[in-house]
Amino acid sequence: MAVYGPWGCGQCHACARGAENYCTRAAALGIAPPGLGAPGALAEYLIVDDVRHLVPLGDLDPVASVSLTDAGLTPYHAIVSSLAALPAGSTAVVIGAGGLGHVAIQILRAITGATVIALDVNEEKLMLARQVGAHHAIPSDDSAVEAIRALTGGVGAQAVFDIVGAPATLEIARQTVAIDGVVQIVGIGGGVLPTGFFSTPFGVSVRAPYWGTRTELMEVLDLARSGAIHVEVERYSMDQAPEAYRKLHDGTLRGRAVVVPGD
Repeated sequence: MAVYGPWGCGQCHACARGAENYCTRAAALGIAPPGLGAPGALAEYLIVDDVRHLVPLGDLDPVASVSLTDAGLTPYHAIVSSLAALPAGSTAVVIGAGGLGHVAIQILRAITGATVIALDVNEEKLMLARQVGAHHAIPSDDSAVEAIRALTGGVGAQAVFDIVGAPATLEIARQTVAIDGVVQIVGIGGGVLPTGFFSTPFGVSVRAPYWGTRTELMEVLDLARSGAIHVEVERYSMDQAPEAYRKLHDGTLRGRAVVVPGD
């Protein structure tokens, strides 16, 4: 079983439609799921409060697939809400090609007709972006805006998914999103993007999505079962967990680290 992470009250309108990531009562009720505000997820055993938070993995390998509950679900939720902006002939920019970004690229290739441009500051992650399906992979530096404009014939991208969310990356998003496009601030890098007549192009919407719904997690796992998406995984034992966190801090992980009790 895969565990759905953002638990809610189970009774409000959002929870009733499986969108516990947007539960209106969770904060007031002090709901803090294990690993997300409360200890208990990085352990040999995990107590799950309700069967509704369990999604069958089927024949998927647990170690290879566990990261899809976040690294797959979070970008999937952002992309699905932007599908109207991504028909054939459109362009999507993914800023950050690491743990979430490399899965976002695969999702875009699987369910949209968009040309995908990936950005990162790390050449190894740009190489990974190309390997998982990005049409273009360019450095996230001072030349990125000009490069994206050139690749889109000056129009810009119909959707920009900022997996980093830092001030510098949001500025790239602001300068490269097309008229009537969408910016999805997926990362929590501390950046804020003003929107309005004197900031973003006409018609642009800016959204800060959070995680995803239970039904969307089922869809993500279905995509994995079909072979359309996967997560690049580095496997660690419980004793090696501090090393995994160090690599995460240093930005040297390739994809996602998975700590496996008993290894």
